[in-house]
Amino acid sequence: MKIKFLSFITLLLLTFPAISFAEARSILRDNIVKAKPGDYIVTNQSKMFTVLYIRNTTDNGLILEEISAPLNRIPKNRYTWKQWIENEAPGHTSWVVYWLNTNNGDIERAFSFTKNCWFKIKDSDNFLTTLINIRFQKIPLSKRKRVGPKSGSPPNQDWRNVWQPRMIVDGETIPGVQFDAWVAKWPSDGSELSGKTIEVFTPEDSERYPSYFPYWLQVSGMIGKARVRIMDSGAGLKSPKQL
Repeated sequence: MKIKFLSFITLLLLTFPAISFAEARSILRDNIVKAKPGDYIVTNQSKMFTVLYIRNTTDNGLILEEISAPLNRIPKNRYTWKQWIENEAPGHTSWVVYWLNTNNGDIERAFSFTKNCWFKIKDSDNFLTTLINIRFQKIPLSKRKRVGPKSGSPPNQDWRNVWQPRMIVDGETIPGVQFDAWVAKWPSDGSELSGKTIEVFTPEDSERYPSYFPYWLQVSGMIGKARVRIMDSGAGLKSPKQL
């Protein structure tokens, strides 16, 4: 399976312990109804920057745009990400728009501004639809990954802080943001991720921060590892493209 969009997702090798979980929930699909036009996330994967944002809402879904550019094609005196988009994203190599049905998580249609054509996403490549529809189980705090050396903690206790992804909004790191961690099995769909264990992190405060896309995602059982860093996020982004 080729992951062609949502490139803010982090794929890395991880082993999960046996955990007792609560009832599974479709957390991303449940939270996506909170999406607001202008919400955006910026990622960096192997020196490829991607801006994914909510262009608009519809009666039964969302219109999303994704713009990607390699680092060596982004102007050195880069302005803010909002200004970059307003200036037609100089140096970009891909600019696409998706119509997402939030009732069932399906991408109903897609258009490439780069190639000036409509295109269809194959079911086997429809990563976004599968991710949104997966039912995740929340990982208890007692089973979350910790940071720092374990020495000094009494038996059966661990006083180390729980690991949290970084929250960056409009270029500023926001300290103290807490995340929930969720785990699930990818469906047996014949794709590269088929049957793999995935773990995602979403902000606890789903009203203040977008919680309908993971700020961090990990996959176990993969050979090698790839990493994606969240470089920025925010609100108020507008598209210069006409539909």
